[in-house]
Amino acid sequence: MGQEVKKTKRIVSIQVCRGLAALLVVLAHLDNIETKYCSTHLMRLFQHGVMGVDLFFVISGIVISVVTVGKFGSVQNAFTFLHHRIARIYPIYWIYTTIVLAAFLYNPMWINAGSGHKVDILQSYLLIPTHVSFLVMQGWTLSYEVYFYLIFFLLMLLFPARAAGWVLAAWGVAIVSLNLWLGESHNPLVGLATDPLVLEFLAGCVIFQIYRRARLHRIAGILLISVAVLWITGVIVYNMHVHGGDVKLIENHPWLRSSLYGTFASFLLLGAMEMERSGFVRYFHFLEAIGDWSYSIYLSHLMVLELVGRIMFRFARNWHYSILLIDAVCIPTALLVGYLSYVFLEKPLMALLYKSSKPKLHQPA
Repeated sequence: MGQEVKKTKRIVSIQVCRGLAALLVVLAHLDNIETKYCSTHLMRLFQHGVMGVDLFFVISGIVISVVTVGKFGSVQNAFTFLHHRIARIYPIYWIYTTIVLAAFLYNPMWINAGSGHKVDILQSYLLIPTHVSFLVMQGWTLSYEVYFYLIFFLLMLLFPARAAGWVLAAWGVAIVSLNLWLGESHNPLVGLATDPLVLEFLAGCVIFQIYRRARLHRIAGILLISVAVLWITGVIVYNMHVHGGDVKLIENHPWLRSSLYGTFASFLLLGAMEMERSGFVRYFHFLEAIGDWSYSIYLSHLMVLELVGRIMFRFARNWHYSILLIDAVCIPTALLVGYLSYVFLEKPLMALLYKSSKPKLHQPA
């Protein structure tokens, strides 16, 4: 009981789950590629890959809890934390946003079809929610990340560590209460602040405290992973049986999404962490490396899938199962581009912008 996580320790299972989250999102968007270019529906099951975002959110709560241990009540620590988080999220995101902006200026019909090919350039760069999709469409999740960072910055600045848990609990109660009172807000900023998906971040904070303060039984990790697998299997089977596999009915309802996908992510992450701590599992370095590349994969994969998918379909358009060839090329290419982006963009930017030593879990959620 009361076991502390050493400041130099890296929880490898978090990185592996981060890589899994990125791959799930890639698979979900490959289903979109199949819908766009092919007549088959072989990737329909992978629509549930959108749960990778929920996995990222729970991871974010864990990571931020780890990197802020022992740093509350200090103005310097609070501003260092905020600087590191902003420097970690924005610069590489701005690079990809600029690439998409250049494509938009060349041909607006290539970008944001779901928003009528409209963009809000300034708010895309600042990650301020609007009714229009960002230039980098998946950037909407980064708005939540920035929101999380600002909340923790204020916590570190204004409260001692012993009070932080109570404030986070009050934040969760406020989100539930505001949703019950106001319902879903049509104001993008209010909608972000009160979105039930924020509860997934808070779940990550709780998971870290469980991991930090309690040593669970050695088989707890196996049991938690088993529960996670059974849970998500039940969700998928029920969705297929009742809704014909239409994941939009989960994806577009925040309470349902956070309840189903957020619960899965929470069980999976705590189970993976406990299995690692108990010594039941040792991960291949490649799986950990994908976690390192995950942010670059996440930012670049839509461009990669669209470009490679369009090219590959030209060669395989007469083959009924062309999506299999498209997948076989798109997935390794997305990993390769993510790796190159990490090595030649992310790491140099981190080295340039981080003025102090890296946090023990130094990847963004």
